[in-house]
Amino acid sequence: MRHETGWADGRTLFQKDRQVLTPSRLGLLLWLLLAGVSSGQAAKGGDPVGQSNQAGASQQTTDGVVQKPPPVQIRQTLDVDSAALAKVPADPLVEGDPFGAFPEAVREVARSVARGERVKFTASYTLLDQYAATVPDGVDRHNQGSGRLDFTANWAAYDHGKTAGSVFLLVRSGTNLGVSQQFNLSDQLGSGVFLNCLQGGGAQRPITLNILYWRQDFWSKRLSFYLGKIHPNEYISLSMYNNDERTQFLNGENDGNLAVASDGTYAGGAAVEVQATRHIYVHALAVDTEGSQYTNIKTLEDRKYLEAIEAGWFTGSPGSKYSDFRLGMYREDTKNLGSGYGGAFAFEHEFENGWAPFAKVGFATPRGTSIRQTDTLGVVQTHPFGRHGDMFGASLSYTEPNFQGKHHESIFETFYRLRLTRSVEVGPDMEVSIHPTYATQSAVRALVSARARIIF
Repeated sequence: MRHETGWADGRTLFQKDRQVLTPSRLGLLLWLLLAGVSSGQAAKGGDPVGQSNQAGASQQTTDGVVQKPPPVQIRQTLDVDSAALAKVPADPLVEGDPFGAFPEAVREVARSVARGERVKFTASYTLLDQYAATVPDGVDRHNQGSGRLDFTANWAAYDHGKTAGSVFLLVRSGTNLGVSQQFNLSDQLGSGVFLNCLQGGGAQRPITLNILYWRQDFWSKRLSFYLGKIHPNEYISLSMYNNDERTQFLNGENDGNLAVASDGTYAGGAAVEVQATRHIYVHALAVDTEGSQYTNIKTLEDRKYLEAIEAGWFTGSPGSKYSDFRLGMYREDTKNLGSGYGGAFAFEHEFENGWAPFAKVGFATPRGTSIRQTDTLGVVQTHPFGRHGDMFGASLSYTEPNFQGKHHESIFETFYRLRLTRSVEVGPDMEVSIHPTYATQSAVRALVSARARIIF
């Protein structure tokens, strides 16, 4: 999830002036990637873990009578995805967990509370150290160390089968380590794509209430309403493979879609999810464009809203030949950027060998958002070297800003996430920002990062 503060680019790529990737070349790269990844793939049966929306097969008894399969429960797309991800084995590199005593004690307390009070807790702490090879004149630091705590709570108020109600909460705390809390390396480099979505834009915030909403389920949980402080990226432009800055890509364009205005905010609003069939879903929302993770919902009265709708088709589940194709549209009124509208299309398709190419495009009017066009192409490997707790990814994005930006920014990022122990993930990350959006002069900025996450 991306978070922005008020939860997140005709020439060759390496010309000395403006190194920009055009949409036509991005389309050619997409075609080549799909052809290369899919060549030689044979259709095989997948792991049924989490595939509750898949139809069962008829069975024939010994006396020749064909029995119809039992009815399949249709569940919300996001619920299916969450259930599948929860079943991915940790698969740690080190079986013993020398750092796991405290996290395990926290997990045991959480399990005890969940059994007795119907409340589920999760927590993690992510550490990041970024180093920029070059910085603009006047910037006296090349690196930034930071940490972020993520704490969630989910209370199942009641569940009557066909209807249910629950409360969800997300609290975060971000801190710079050894440097002023006002320092933001991405902002200093002039990037418009948020090179560190753990922090987002602007200063660090010691504690924020990002999400607090009531979820009301109807129609055997195929129809869900959300009311409170919400995160638009939870319902629109959400990807299972490039949407979590704690474990996947760090930059903002791989953490949502920057052309979808206010996609990364946390503010007062409402959302609805409808699982129309086993494979087709529709999500819609309205959210305050003046709100943020560190403010309350008072600005709702100003009536500056983002209204968005997204429809999609999915099959499988993450880790088991997952595919998702989605198309969305939105309009928005803002306090400082005027009013505008736009749309986005995205897809991801996971092959049986774990390779999953993805792509997304977004467009918007010059008003209403800071980025008017985005094009992203990438690929992830969900179990590199046969390790289901690890992940590898690489992506190339191009963004075109509105009238306030100075340059079209392109960014390349690659990462590897290693599950070191049951409680600790570590891994390197590299980003190359070509012509940062708001930089005074055109430049190429390379950043290398070391990231670690402690899972409680």
